[in-house]
Amino acid sequence: MGQKRIVIKRTNAQAIEIPKELLWDYKKPPDDPLWRLQRIADFFPVYGRDRETVFRLYKMMGKLRMDETTRLLVEEYKNAWEEKSGKNKK
Repeated sequence: MGQKRIVIKRTNAQAIEIPKELLWDYKKPPDDPLWRLQRIADFFPVYGRDRETVFRLYKMMGKLRMDETTRLLVEEYKNAWEEKSGKNKK
């Protein structure tokens, strides 16, 4: 009785790789997954075209600052990845 439970929520921030070229102002990228995705979104599609990153960008699009062109590009890349994996067949 009277015991407290501490739950530690792990993030997948480390799973989001940040190219060294995008870390000019940091020695090590922050653990915040939104920061990592935003940095990649700022330079998309030069960086972040892999399947995992594209799907994460698409999922978090509403929370990231992206211009309309970048949003459309992310959506096109997502559709292309789905088509390549056979999920978009009609």
